[in-house]
Amino acid sequence: MYMMNLTAKQFTEVKKTVTTVLLPIGMMETHGPHCSLGTDVWIPREFVRRLDLLIGEKVLIAPEVPYGHSWGLAPFDGTIDISAEAFSAYVYEIGKEFHRNGLKNIILFNGHGGNIASLTSVVEKLADLGMNVLTINWWVDYREQILEITKGPGHGGEDETSLILAIDEKLADPSLVGNHESKLNPKIKFEKMGTVLFKDGYLGDAGSATAEKGEKLYEMMLQLILSDIEDLWRMAAK
Repeated sequence: MYMMNLTAKQFTEVKKTVTTVLLPIGMMETHGPHCSLGTDVWIPREFVRRLDLLIGEKVLIAPEVPYGHSWGLAPFDGTIDISAEAFSAYVYEIGKEFHRNGLKNIILFNGHGGNIASLTSVVEKLADLGMNVLTINWWVDYREQILEITKGPGHGGEDETSLILAIDEKLADPSLVGNHESKLNPKIKFEKMGTVLFKDGYLGDAGSATAEKGEKLYEMMLQLILSDIEDLWRMAAK
């Protein structure tokens, strides 16, 4: 159920049976010339929409955090980069407030790679408060299964672009791009390295993306996500 739709009285009643809040987290940034700037917001939002249909009575869905940290893509137009320190503090404060409101379990559903390092520290701090925390980074957590459907993962690549097309084909146009690969060692950092690593703002075989592949990805990952959530609940029940 969506928190924004509840009154304060309804929220108080919901807390009597629902102990889990899901916080979608995204990013506004370039995804090449072919994908929406909101790609990292759209994808978690779609996963959450589908999860709500299946387990909405057991999970409180919080309003999303649409901005995050993107050092590598900050040089590109359309990227709204929030410092890692400000982003971490903000997400932690949100989680802390849910804890104060009586929610014991929190799911951080992240759609952006640049957020991962910051969220790692946030998770530890929320756990120290007594919360049970599940972090989902779909392109990392389910990479092996993703590669059975799309062979060209990457930023704005075949997997991400397919997921966007499955939401609305007006949000992406894979005909504008092909396959951009980089041999740059990502462990080495230098000023504006993103302009070299991502070139036109994307990485991977985005030209091979289709809505059909995107739908298969949603259906496959949804089951894996549900399994992870069940693991959270089993652990919290001990």
